[in-house]
Parts: sequence; structure tokens; C-alpha cells
Amino acid sequence: MKLTVMGSGTSHGIPVIACDCDVCKSSDIHDKRLRCSVYVEAQGNTAKDLYGHVYPTTNLVIDTGPEFRIQCLKYNVKRLDGVLITHSHADHCHGLDDLRIFSFKKPNKKETPGDGLPIYCNSNTLNDLIYRFAYIFKVNNLGGGIPKLNLLPTDSYSEKKPFSIGTIEVLPVPMMHGYLETNGFVLRDTTPDGAEHAIAYLTDCSHIPDLSIESIRAFCGKHGSPEHLIIDGLRKTEHWTHCNFDRALFYANQIGAEHTWLTHITHETFHTDIQNYINAHLAEYTLLNKIVRAGGSVAPAYDGLQIEV
Repeated sequence: MKLTVMGSGTSHGIPVIACDCDVCKSSDIHDKRLRCSVYVEAQGNTAKDLYGHVYPTTNLVIDTGPEFRIQCLKYNVKRLDGVLITHSHADHCHGLDDLRIFSFKKPNKKETPGDGLPIYCNSNTLNDLIYRFAYIFKVNNLGGGIPKLNLLPTDSYSEKKPFSIGTIEVLPVPMMHGYLETNGFVLRDTTPDGAEHAIAYLTDCSHIPDLSIESIRAFCGKHGSPEHLIIDGLRKTEHWTHCNFDRALFYANQIGAEHTWLTHITHETFHTDIQNYINAHLAEYTLLNKIVRAGGSVAPAYDGLQIEV
């Protein structure tokens, strides 16, 4: 399973419009951040696509922000088996219309067959998407260029009952983003030799309940933790709807992934300074410190980062 970080920035992106701060003017490519999204590919596919074809890989994305079209072109996204949406804030879903290239409505025989591209999200996100993108979901509003999407609620799934997209098993992880309930996701894949691998993606959260952390660890089976954790780490100072660096490290210390990556990052801190901050505070987090000493890592994510398990 390979995951590509297509965007690691906060809602403004970096550089921020009309901002002349040192980070926004930085020439370091690690300081150029599009809005949060990741692309995942896994070998093998157990299900037919919307046209009845079986491809050699399972492909999915998490979140479709305002730059989704640009991200798909940049990272060569040509086919999708499903989409996971963490929540309905603009920087995570306002590229939804660009999914029409993967599944579309048309009042003729060329319309994508079946129910459309599966879109998984919690119920409050689902209802908000229907409201915000009414033209997509109104039955009487057919026409060229409308994506055909099949909204599927994730509320009933758990570590004992995950859902699947192709060969990837998915655990939705309830979290709080201020007062809003969002979904993180853990992706689990089994290689031909029977080995299980997992990546956790937990963006846009200020609180992760103990039950959610227990669910993540249980879902990761004998390993007890994902191999990679990508977690919301907005900035140094506290924020009421996001984890700051310290809060992200606090939760990462509980989850215990071999590799931890901070994402949804603002323009307040250079990429290199985030790494320096992590290094300076790592000793405060016993498990993370132990993991790094054993060859693991804790670092800021960046656009174009690729991880494989």
C-alpha cells in the first residue's frame, strides 16, 4: 500500500494569499503546501469498478479540497474506487465536483452505470454535502458534467466491522474538531504473504476520544499500532479546533506508530523549524522517544511525501 500526501497545508494553503511572511516567501519546496488530501494505491482489487472492470490496484483519496483537480494532475490520479471525506469544511470537500471525471451523470447511455462513485463519510458530513452540493444530488437536475456520487454513511462501522474499498479495509475513527464530529480513517491492507499493514490518517481534530484510540490499536491487530500515523499538527500555539504540535505528539505517543507525520500545517513555522521543535520536545513523550531511538521517526509531512507499507 502506497500513500502520497497531495496536500499538507491548513485551510489557507501556503503561500497564503497576500502574505509576505518569511514562510510564504520561502524557496524551500517543503514550505509550499496545498490543502489537505492524500492518494492511496494498494496492489490487488477484489471488486469490479463501475464499468465492470477489475484493475490491478485499489485506488482511493481522502478529501477533495479546492485544489483537488491540480493535485490529481500533479500526482497522476487517473482512476478511483472510492473517496473518504473527513468532514464538510471547504478545504476538505470543495473539490467534490471534480470527481465527475471518475463518475458522471448524463441523460444518455454514456452515464456511469450503477449507483456512482462511493463516497464515505459520517452522517453529519453526508447531510451537509447534500445541502452544499444540491445540484449533484437532486434527482430532477440531470445534465452534462454532474458527478454521479453514492453517499454512504460510516456511523455503523467499527474495528470489528470495517468496510472495504477493493482490497483496503477501512476503519472510520470518530474525533472532535472543536464542536464538530469528524472522521479520521485507518487503512489496512494484507499482502500476498498474509502480512497486515496499516496507515492512520487523523486530520482536523482537537480531541481524539480514548475509545477511538483503543479502536485504532485493536484494528491494527498483533502490531497494536499502525506503521504510519498522519495527524493534525497545526502550529506551536494552542488552537481550539486543531491539535497544536504538542497535542499531536501527545496523541501520537498513545497510538505508537513507527512513523508519525504532522499535517494541516500553517504558515507560522518553517518545515525545518517544525522538525527542530519535534526533536527538542521528543524526550517528553516516552513511547515516541523509544520508537525513534529504535529507528522510527516523527516529522512534519510535506506535499509529495510518499510512504509505503
